Amino acid sequence: MAVTVDALGLAEDFEKAGFSRDQALGMARAIRDHASETLATKADLREFELRLETRFAQLEQNFAEAQTSMIKWFTGIMIAQGAAIVALIKLLP
Repeated sequence: MAVTVDALGLAEDFEKAGFSRDQALGMARAIRDHASETLATKADLREFELRLETRFAQLEQNFAEAQTSMIKWFTGIMIAQGAAIVALIKLLP
């Protein structure tokens, strides 16, 4: 979506600030042309915000899955360690 710049209004403001009519129009056109190519609109920012929210939700889900996986892994290790200790105790005279 393109950004709209009031080039005429800008030119008038530049003229009031002391620039000649040609200078004011030239600067206003340059700003208008540059702004339409480089500035983000509110819609652009909203789209970006939605993409960030989606990505953060995915990251939160990934962290939750990793946490669950680690808990299962540690629980398995603890059970195996307990079994090993019991086996060693039984082997001792």
